Amino acid sequence: MRFPKITFCAVMAFSALLLFVPSAGFAAEEESPEHGKINTADASPVDSGHYEVEASYNYAWAKHLWDNNGDSHARGFTREHAAGLSLTAGIIDNLDINISGDYKWLRDKDNDYDDSDELIGPETGDHFGDLSFSARYRFLQNETYNLELAYIGGFTAPTGGWNGESELGTSQEYWSWDQTLAASKDWGKWTANADVGFALPFGDRLGNARGTFNTDVAVGYQVLPWLQPEFELNYSHDFIADADDAHILALTGGLIMPINELFRINVGIQQNVWGRNVDEATSVITTLKVAL
Repeated sequence: MRFPKITFCAVMAFSALLLFVPSAGFAAEEESPEHGKINTADASPVDSGHYEVEASYNYAWAKHLWDNNGDSHARGFTREHAAGLSLTAGIIDNLDINISGDYKWLRDKDNDYDDSDELIGPETGDHFGDLSFSARYRFLQNETYNLELAYIGGFTAPTGGWNGESELGTSQEYWSWDQTLAASKDWGKWTANADVGFALPFGDRLGNARGTFNTDVAVGYQVLPWLQPEFELNYSHDFIADADDAHILALTGGLIMPINELFRINVGIQQNVWGRNVDEATSVITTLKVAL
């Protein structure tokens, strides 16, 4: 467990440094960078009376996994396609609400026939995923430090398909209360985001799930008005009763492209670089956002 603890401390220390460095030395930079990132939350809510519609397509795959000791092993090819749609509405100043969901197509070659032609489990599945509902409240906007802080709270409803004898499931299969503290900060054309959150499962179908902790930090630079390369460090920890927990440390690189006031395109790749009891997955992430 020493490596995850060191990583978590490093992320928190770096995030704190990002938040409280003054921005006065960058006052000459007039253009404000884009706060949106690929996998790190944004503290900036949608303006009151406005909307954002976001369509996404993600593709993830893996051919190896990490065991409980962090050792890598080969596994059958697994992949996931996900087409998502999200709507965010600005309600009043500093407050917006969001609803998002997706449709998933799954395949897992580890779930196949064994040497005696017995079916280990379903190999494929496709169904709607879970629905998420949230509200984002920006409780701090400091112009001196170009710093914003927001609380994001909501729920995930298990509306997706469940695991069965004939099909892989697309749902976490239980309700969860999701909460995140997010920060965004600018230094001229430089921009940084950080978040820390926890998803708490509840209900009579949570099984062994006891919650998921996650933290992320992202840094970007607005090279052109329509182009911001960005880099992220992502970490999550699934707490599981009666079994070993799962850890993931991942790196994300991407391009944030605010084409104009109406359209923004995000393209990124996330690579899991270390973990326990998880797949060594690679993900391609694409998003089109329309502001109304």
